[in-house]
Amino acid sequence: MLLKERLLAGERSIQKIAAWLLFLLLLNFLAGKYYTVVSGEVYPGIHLVMEFATVIVAVSVSLISWYDYKYKYELRMLILSLTFCVVAIVEFAHSFSYAGMPDFITPNSPNKASTYWVIARLLLSTGLLAAVFSNNKIKIIRKSVLILALFALVSLGLIVAVAFYLSYLPAMYDSVAGSQTGVKIALEYVVMTMLGLAAIRLLLRKEPDRQDFYLCLALITGIMSDAAFTLYASVYDTYNLLGHIYLVASFAFIFKALSEEAVGMLYEANSTLKRQREMLAETNRQLQEADRLKDEFLANTNHELRSPLTAIIAFTELLLDNSTGKLNDLQRDYINEINDSGKELLGRINGFLDLSKIAAGKTVLYREHFEVDELIKDIFRRMKPLFNNKGVTLEVARNTNQLLVWADKEKSGQVLTNLLSNALKFTAPGGKVLVESNSGLPERNVTITVRDTGIGIDIREQEKIFQPFHQVDGSNARKYGGTGIGLTLARQLVELQGGTIRVSSQRNDGSIFTFTLPAEYN
Repeated sequence: MLLKERLLAGERSIQKIAAWLLFLLLLNFLAGKYYTVVSGEVYPGIHLVMEFATVIVAVSVSLISWYDYKYKYELRMLILSLTFCVVAIVEFAHSFSYAGMPDFITPNSPNKASTYWVIARLLLSTGLLAAVFSNNKIKIIRKSVLILALFALVSLGLIVAVAFYLSYLPAMYDSVAGSQTGVKIALEYVVMTMLGLAAIRLLLRKEPDRQDFYLCLALITGIMSDAAFTLYASVYDTYNLLGHIYLVASFAFIFKALSEEAVGMLYEANSTLKRQREMLAETNRQLQEADRLKDEFLANTNHELRSPLTAIIAFTELLLDNSTGKLNDLQRDYINEINDSGKELLGRINGFLDLSKIAAGKTVLYREHFEVDELIKDIFRRMKPLFNNKGVTLEVARNTNQLLVWADKEKSGQVLTNLLSNALKFTAPGGKVLVESNSGLPERNVTITVRDTGIGIDIREQEKIFQPFHQVDGSNARKYGGTGIGLTLARQLVELQGGTIRVSSQRNDGSIFTFTLPAEYN
């Protein structure tokens, strides 16, 4: 089915090309039937407009081809870019060398203008033939911009050389006879032959595309342009005028072929991006669903783990109370170890459960008015023995102001406990940890600060420590234990209550953690 559609499209293209050729032949016939010579005062202006249009289109084709080559590295695009760059420069010289224009470098003459014209046509036909026969080969040239600059410089040198050594070149126009020479007509046929070979090559392609169609129209129009230039008897007659019109049309077809490909590439790129966005959105939806299921799984799993672990802790406490009989010292040590490990594990499970609830949006805040000093003293009494056991001093700075907050007391205490546990973990025996509270500025919150003299945190790691499961030393052989969720949980609990948390630290110079809670004042 696809092959049949391509064959039909190819047949329609050939029909359109044939129709266009017939139209051009009709124009040539009308030019001969209504042959006239345009006034020498009027024609140079018309000629200049057409030549400028040709130069502008040639420059545009050169630029489009250049950027197309930089994108796909097709050799034909590089050839087209170089060809039209040179042609634009030589066409510019031709337009200013025409009879009736101010002298360009050397005195103008029909022979000078015709010489530039033939050079431009030979360069164009050679470039188009080479581009068509390159067969979309890939050629990566890293310093290709230097080649473009070199071709431009050579073109300028060629223009100057032709102007100064015109008398040594074969004449293209006989000023005495008032007609073009046989050499010029022969070269026009050479140009037509090369353009014809390029057109045949395009027509014989197995799967011609839309770009090939417009390039074929451009080549046929170029052939008709050169055919018109073999027929003119005066540089101001209708054949000469028609030849220039054909040339502008030929360049326009080439410009359309390249611009349509560029637009097609842009459309294809946009379509690809659209598909990628849709795929990304679907992937994101799946990830969100997987993340939701993961959070639910963790919440359920942690809940299921907490129940038997609580029972283990409860039974070990009963054994320690001697309610089931007296224990010897070794048994008591073992059960104490079980009890302590169970409580530590329960704390970690509770941390995971709290994180899962926050992620699932199931955390409920129970806000109340309470004094910050009271909260700090409660946590101080509970954690003081742990600090004493390690030999780390824990102090609370005195505060004469009564600082009230509107927050969840239990979760605020959990934040402070996590910060103190971290300070204890990373502070060596003989170190010091200080807790202090102050009214924030502009008195909209209360700040609670935990200062330690521990190992400190590198500035590059200070933002990462609040990420889930991140630890400054994440290796299995690290000196300090932990799951890496304490600071993550602290940050989320603080932000959930409308506060902020930050850290200030340097390696081997201690750390300062500060968090805020919404304030109420008497």
